Amino acid sequence: MRYAIIGVEGPHDQAFVGKVLKLLGFKDFREEWDKLDKLTRLDMSKELESKFNKFWHKFIPKYPKQGSLYKRLNMPSILFTESLSVAIYEGEGSNIVTNLDDILSANSEYQTNLAAFGIVADCDKSTPDRIVATYSNKFRSYFPNFPLNPGVVDTNSPRTGIYVLPNNQQQGVLDTLLCECGQIAYPAYMEKASSYLNEFSQSDIKTLKWKNFDQQKVLIATVVSVLKPGKTNTASIADNNWVSEQTQQQVPALANFIQFLSQLLEVS
Repeated sequence: MRYAIIGVEGPHDQAFVGKVLKLLGFKDFREEWDKLDKLTRLDMSKELESKFNKFWHKFIPKYPKQGSLYKRLNMPSILFTESLSVAIYEGEGSNIVTNLDDILSANSEYQTNLAAFGIVADCDKSTPDRIVATYSNKFRSYFPNFPLNPGVVDTNSPRTGIYVLPNNQQQGVLDTLLCECGQIAYPAYMEKASSYLNEFSQSDIKTLKWKNFDQQKVLIATVVSVLKPGKTNTASIADNNWVSEQTQQQVPALANFIQFLSQLLEVS
């Protein structure tokens, strides 16, 4: 079994990367676990247990986190094939560098036994090159060949790379890419949601204190409320067709991201 870590900033990114991996043929450990009945779970099948290898046990968070009974525990998503197990670690936004650094420095096996290590980051407040520099400066101490350019996969062992959303070139966030996907997957809903949001004046937007790319986030959230009333964007990204064979074929930015992950993980 080979192992890979993909660090992301938030739960939406975690769901997005997980959906892409499923498109590439990976199975989700949580979904496979939920398929088991209660008796089977008590005597968990060795085959499934092997997919959640002891290699990832250091990632299991301990409760309470930092003494807080209400602090959310960040359990990575684990997806796997017959030969590769991938942990998608959600690093609490801008804390991702510090949190991953803590994990890597405390666990030498995550430095020496990985087949791949990658980062997926937004570009809402800087430029892609500056985003990459932040990560490269930190993670080159563990992986000397960590790329200095976005969207590039270094093929030394372990394979390393960073993808800066939405397309390694422009400023934006995951929702910027999802808006392109939504125009293919849900054109009618996207049009109706856009029409509704266009009724908000600049005065309204100023009062609401929307920041850069918030309008794209609101647009996606509006369509999500139609697709899965009462559910989060995370649930919709995981369950609906924002990421699909159709959007992969018709949204170049998504196709490029999928190609990046394929190269990073050596899968097709």
